[in-house]
Amino acid sequence: MKPSAEKLPTLAIGNSLARILDMPTQLAAAFVGSALERTSSGCTIPAPCWEPQHAGSCSLTLVPGNTVIIRVHVLNCGWTRQVVAVSALGKLAGWITFTPTTLMLDPQERATLRVAVQAPDWAKAGERLSGPIVIRGCRNHFVRVEVTIGDCTTDSCCDITIDDCADNVHHWYDHFYCSRPCNAPRPPGTVGVKDG
Repeated sequence: MKPSAEKLPTLAIGNSLARILDMPTQLAAAFVGSALERTSSGCTIPAPCWEPQHAGSCSLTLVPGNTVIIRVHVLNCGWTRQVVAVSALGKLAGWITFTPTTLMLDPQERATLRVAVQAPDWAKAGERLSGPIVIRGCRNHFVRVEVTIGDCTTDSCCDITIDDCADNVHHWYDHFYCSRPCNAPRPPGTVGVKDG
């Protein structure tokens, strides 16, 4: 049944009031929906500025006595000459050799560090070892290396690419004390893990 003409203004006012009263619920639902979209879309806070940045991972399977090569391709994104040094940490460091240990990169130059991972002859099948390779240039980066001792070598090499650039953008998650220019220059041949 259709409402009569005299009830239409009252009905219009009632509907308007109902919509106004329903607005807080609609706004809250929209806010919750957008908050869920932000958290589910990968908007996570990255590692603190003082920690090395994760550059990738290499999972390797080695036979005792065999060697696998990790090639780390580093680009100096800046407009000044940059020294890049590489080192390894943890128990895995004893299985690793570098060629070279330091590079001098001119502006916009790319070069490759060769990291050889050799499993010792006494390693047992099923043994696992992991650790980081640390690359220090304009910024500090690390590559997570995971080695499994097996019956056959499945990988002959692993390639990692690093764009070594200053981070001059101030993000909402930055702390006010985070300075993001290039690290202090290091003389060639210094590979130390600690700054200072």
